Amino acid sequence: MEKKRIAYLDALKGLCILCVVEGHVLSTNGFKPYDSLSSMMLYSFGLPIFFVISGFLAYKPSMAVKDVWDNIYKKFMFLVIPAVIFRMALSMMHHKNVFSFIVDGMGGYWFTAVLFECFLIYYLVMLVIKNDKWRIGILIALSLAGLMVKSIDEDFGPAIIDLHRLSKLFQFFVVGLLARKYREQYESLMQNEIMKVVLLVTFFSVLFSMTYPMHPVLHRFLRDVVLRYFGTFALISFFTCHDDYFRRENKINALINYLGQKSLAIYLLHYFFLPKFLPRPEWFNGLNMVTVHLLALLYAVAITALCLVFIEFLSYSKYIRKYAFGQK
Repeated sequence: MEKKRIAYLDALKGLCILCVVEGHVLSTNGFKPYDSLSSMMLYSFGLPIFFVISGFLAYKPSMAVKDVWDNIYKKFMFLVIPAVIFRMALSMMHHKNVFSFIVDGMGGYWFTAVLFECFLIYYLVMLVIKNDKWRIGILIALSLAGLMVKSIDEDFGPAIIDLHRLSKLFQFFVVGLLARKYREQYESLMQNEIMKVVLLVTFFSVLFSMTYPMHPVLHRFLRDVVLRYFGTFALISFFTCHDDYFRRENKINALINYLGQKSLAIYLLHYFFLPKFLPRPEWFNGLNMVTVHLLALLYAVAITALCLVFIEFLSYSKYIRKYAFGQK
């Protein structure tokens, strides 16, 4: 039986994949992720939300040993194999060694590799720890360990494993697990009026404080932890409160939810269509960041539309649909 999809989660993914593509349009053209308040705001929730949603959908109070291994295999086929295929294709397009990912890492496709590692850790903990409360305790402890590692602003371990990003994002996967385990309390909290005020006021207060000089460690903590948590849950709160709207059957919702359902395939494909305007034209350098974001968003919409066309075309082959996009 096909699982019933949660409309507001698909809508969240649809919005976030547009933000991710827009961010990559900017970074491809020399803009740093945190060089403006607007960029910092977008980067605060784009990727963490995917990890929260993945944890939310992954949670199970118990699972048979066979089911655990089956899930590990499915996630490997769904996340790792397509990413490796597209990573090799992208290397070939740029006339680089197709096996360079083994040494240099997954490049732009680090997201799917790190997401698989989050699932792998969760499933392995499920195999070892049978008690659900103890299991949650171990996962929280691992998240806190990742937070401690956050003070080290350097890559460590083999590039292909990307432990640095794993330490940053595993905590959001665990938060998603907790949100599903305590779903009633979580959704009630997201709809609480006081919580809405706390999320929004704290998010923008921290965002504006980032313009002041401060110690690098404190800056990274506020940027990569505090800002991300409050930005992520402010957006989740908004979408949760409008769940009834996203469940309505209309063309806008159908499109948003479709983007969410195809978000992984869009992520895999969009790197092939990113525009490069380096060196930048003189007229472009005189634009303010709001205008730059609007232009990048227009490109993101066009790239996303192009990706959807290619997804439908390539999915004509059931083998490409299965191994390149991880779809049935």
